[in-house]
Amino acid sequence: LSLWAHDFEVDGIYYNIIKGKTNEVEVTSGDSKYKGVVAIPEITTHNGTTYTVTSIGEKAFYYCSSLTSVTIPNSVTSIGYWAFRSCSGLTSITIPNSVMSIGDEAFANTSRLTSIVVEEGNSVYDSRENCNAIIKTATNTLIAGCKNTIIPNGITTIGSYAFYFCDGLTSITIPNTVTTIGSYAFCNCDGLTSITIPNSVTSIGNCAFDNCINLTNINIPENITSIGNKIFSIPHFEEDIIFDKYFWSKL
Repeated sequence: LSLWAHDFEVDGIYYNIIKGKTNEVEVTSGDSKYKGVVAIPEITTHNGTTYTVTSIGEKAFYYCSSLTSVTIPNSVTSIGYWAFRSCSGLTSITIPNSVMSIGDEAFANTSRLTSIVVEEGNSVYDSRENCNAIIKTATNTLIAGCKNTIIPNGITTIGSYAFYFCDGLTSITIPNTVTTIGSYAFCNCDGLTSITIPNSVTSIGNCAFDNCINLTNINIPENITSIGNKIFSIPHFEEDIIFDKYFWSKL
């Protein structure tokens, strides 16, 4: 009996037939974790029926720590929630111009990523100025970054979990166009030692810098109007307590 819910497997890749679309499938998880180099095909055939691969499903590659490379074909239009979360061996990812939807935390905790590229011509996402990040174009929101990311001018939001567990990140410059830093945006970035938050930032989400254990220097602008819980939960960072008292007295 199969341990995981999938409709069929071809060449080591597991698929589910998408409901209501009898000739479309999504990549899903299976009995064995994906490892090494995985090339997702545009089409696959099972029991005489040919299917187009249009989606990477929720948690499809979740915790596949031995996955080193994955090729996403131009037939894929959506990448699901947690699709590549905790793929610690993955070093690069290219998002084809066909992808119109990326789920929350799809690339969270991919600590060894050094290159993130969205192909030109994508109408929803971009990697402008070779920034090594995924940006939602319409809202100028950076939704996924890596240790080599350079946040471009014009970005207004650093999304939730954008740099989550990016322990290779040692420094980052936040441009003064950013107004919002999302929840868990830099959580568990062990290599981060200092950061300057520009005066443009008015909102910082829950646990944004939680457990950044080597963070010793941070500048907080005075015009912040919204701040979440535990943004600096760092055992040895005594200024955390002082800052909390100071900030809440300002609200």
